[in-house]
Amino acid sequence: MTPKYAVIIADIKGSKKMKELERYEWQLFLKSAIVQVNENWDSSIEAQFMITKGDEFQGVVHNIPNAHSIMIEFERLLTPLELRFGIGLGRIQKMGAHIPIEMDGPAFHRANTALNRAKKLKNRVNFHSMDPQLDKYINTLYSLIYAIKGRCSDINRSRYWKYKEMGTYDKVADLEGVTPQAVWDSLRNANAIEVIEAEKTVKDFLQSKMEEAFWETESK
Repeated sequence: MTPKYAVIIADIKGSKKMKELERYEWQLFLKSAIVQVNENWDSSIEAQFMITKGDEFQGVVHNIPNAHSIMIEFERLLTPLELRFGIGLGRIQKMGAHIPIEMDGPAFHRANTALNRAKKLKNRVNFHSMDPQLDKYINTLYSLIYAIKGRCSDINRSRYWKYKEMGTYDKVADLEGVTPQAVWDSLRNANAIEVIEAEKTVKDFLQSKMEEAFWETESK
């Protein structure tokens, strides 16, 4: 079976409108996030993430279901920046050093296409594989996820991230010095539990596809 990879290419929405100092500070912030992701997900990464031009960064993941988790970690680490992601699945070609800028192949082409689609459609994520039906399913879920996230208040968004990390209302409440009921109310009002379930569905669905013949052939 030909190895398949997920290439993730992302950029910072609205970065060109930032003032010079603000842009420089966020680029330092981005570099720090990249170091953390490369360390935390080393076992899933084929080519470490790196800034490739301006505010654009990319990396290659060989554990495809974890591509979603890696994307979410970048989102968490770089909040309140808004990121756009293009995720492309397929083969890669290594032409030199073990870094994304010295690689090519269908997965890179699909990731570039996906990022351009995300920009054109004003979406936060676009997913592009060898299967149009899979793409439609995943992209519909992402559209719904980010439509809900986009309506969150700052406090609800903060509690969403804390709950994802800690796993219980009580732990988040203890950290913030509020009641578990207050945390539950925030997550309920923001539909955060539904978002977390939808995100889990994306990862589970990708995992199930790994076990199918879908991965064994690749059309142009």
